[in-house]
Amino acid sequence: MRLKKAREEASLSLEELAEKTHIAQKYLIAIENCEFDRLPKAKAYRIAYLREYAQATKLNPDTVIYQFTHEAGLEDVKTMHPRRSIKFFPFSSISYMMRNVVAAILILLFAGYLIWQIKGIIEPPKLLVYSPQEGFVTSNMRVLVQGETDKECKVSINGQGLTTNEQGAFSTTIDLTNGVNSVTIASTKKHGKTTTITRYVVAKLPNIPNDTDTKQ
Repeated sequence: MRLKKAREEASLSLEELAEKTHIAQKYLIAIENCEFDRLPKAKAYRIAYLREYAQATKLNPDTVIYQFTHEAGLEDVKTMHPRRSIKFFPFSSISYMMRNVVAAILILLFAGYLIWQIKGIIEPPKLLVYSPQEGFVTSNMRVLVQGETDKECKVSINGQGLTTNEQGAFSTTIDLTNGVNSVTIASTKKHGKTTTITRYVVAKLPNIPNDTDTKQ
């Protein structure tokens, strides 16, 4: 309790003392309550924490350390500054494992990014044609061609370029001739990969002879 009293006389809260000493509040509370089993197991850290606490509360560090080492059975421990003590203790196995885990995650993320980039180059673009359906029969002279592809792809219908919106959707109408019409939709990536879909549309236009009747 004498340490807590010294802290209060120095007008320091636990939060302010933790910030000043860089010691976790749970360890400061353990020191004030003489609960040494709650401190880090390394004796050097315990001594270093006591020294920092004493200096921050304007107590004599040597006196505080002497009293507490005798109370905690640490008489044979050589005192040292916490910044010096840290040099004698390498990373624990847990911190070493965490570093390896973080490194592995970064490697996996980088590898995933490369795979995603390569996949985007070597794979042909997505192309969905909603209209017309295969074998669509109509009596109109025009048909709606509607679909969707990947962003930034160039779309053409029967060789004619078509503009897409920001999401890659496209929609237009094309002229038909009497009889069977082939509608070829192509989507091309900037790297040259192309996906092509052909739909056949049958136009039965009233009062218009088909090509066979014309030849006869």
